[in-house]
Amino acid sequence: MAAFERKHKWVIRVTSVFFVFSLLAVSLVSSCASPQSAAPLTPPPGLEKIEHLVFILQENRSFDSYFGTYPGADGPPPDTALVDPVDGSLVAPYHDNNTVNRGGHHGWDAAKADVNGGNMDGFLREAYKPLDITNEPIPSSSTPDGNPRDVMGWHDYNEIPNYWNYASLYVLQDRMFSSVASCSLPSHLYALAGQSGGYIGKGPEPSAYAFPAITDLLTAAKIDWRYYVTSGKEPDPQNGHVIGSKSEQIDHPDKYTYLNPLPAFQKVQSDPNELGRLVDTAQFYSDAQAGQLPQVSWIVPSLPVSEHPPYDVREGVAYVTGLVNAIMQGPDWYSTAIFISWDDFGGFYDHVPPPKVDKYGFGIRVPGLVVSPYAKQGYIDHNTYSFDSWLRIVEERFGLRPMTHRDRNALDMIDSFDFSQRPRPPAVLSPTLEGSSYPQPPQSIEH
Repeated sequence: MAAFERKHKWVIRVTSVFFVFSLLAVSLVSSCASPQSAAPLTPPPGLEKIEHLVFILQENRSFDSYFGTYPGADGPPPDTALVDPVDGSLVAPYHDNNTVNRGGHHGWDAAKADVNGGNMDGFLREAYKPLDITNEPIPSSSTPDGNPRDVMGWHDYNEIPNYWNYASLYVLQDRMFSSVASCSLPSHLYALAGQSGGYIGKGPEPSAYAFPAITDLLTAAKIDWRYYVTSGKEPDPQNGHVIGSKSEQIDHPDKYTYLNPLPAFQKVQSDPNELGRLVDTAQFYSDAQAGQLPQVSWIVPSLPVSEHPPYDVREGVAYVTGLVNAIMQGPDWYSTAIFISWDDFGGFYDHVPPPKVDKYGFGIRVPGLVVSPYAKQGYIDHNTYSFDSWLRIVEERFGLRPMTHRDRNALDMIDSFDFSQRPRPPAVLSPTLEGSSYPQPPQSIEH
């Protein structure tokens, strides 16, 4: 697999040309599916106040690279340093004010090497392996200087102030782990299905998936959902909205890519009603403004606003801020919970060994944020979560059966909420590249 674990390589629509890969996908049947007799889940008290669940999944950042220095969070110990495999010097985590990063390998083999049996010391060794960007859609003007040591760099409120503001005003989760020890495509599959059918990012990418996704359960239960796919490439400087051209808006939502595997699920492809729920993110802004958010929604970025190296992290922060603001400025804010995370660690250093739950995961730790009028303020949630927890809270809220052992055993993130408090007014932040100053003043909490 090429560098960046082939993540930039767009995959064309599912067709009969890839029949052999479809057979492969059909054979990728998970051994961890839940028994059909599993009882529907029931919502914890208070969760009924949340009528809209929104999941925003960005790209390629470890927890330590974004929040390792956040006050009270589980960041690297003061004496942390890794050996540079070239000159033998010690490299400690450092403040990187360069908002365009190189990152490192982050596929299955790289993740295993980085963890190194729990020693968490393989990041520099992997980063020094060449990153082949031949034929990748990366503008040469934005390619960083190629210093592998930047996997040890971290950002803070100077580069990503709005993310730190969301942490201080709402909830930061410092034990959120990628569901699978690999790259984006398997991670997105877990976020939708609690499994990847055994695919770990090595070998040919399947062209179709036979196992069920959470969207199948939602459709069967008549729960409204949409999957928003971002086609634009640059945030509007006024509102942070990222809207593609009319042709992009038509072409992109049902195009199977590593960021958007949902079109390759057989049930989605065979059901026009489900396929029609994959829409451009331009529709999200309209839905939020009109108070017509679906009960469950996912929003996936285009590469330029994904924070995937070597794209500027500030573009991604402005984009996410625009999404959050759209909800806050619409009538659905007071009944919404927004969950923000990053699909994998991107090769960046993290010091926490991932818990082992099965042969596929967990992967290396990523940041997690919860933004809601019912979210606790300035709270660091130390519970162990993964993308399976996103599935769990959807299943609980709408009385669905868990799909695999992953979502059946996942924690539901309820600890991030206080449903006894009165819903808080929105805290709209600046959707510019500079963002809003940190910290923003805390809100008063009423019960």
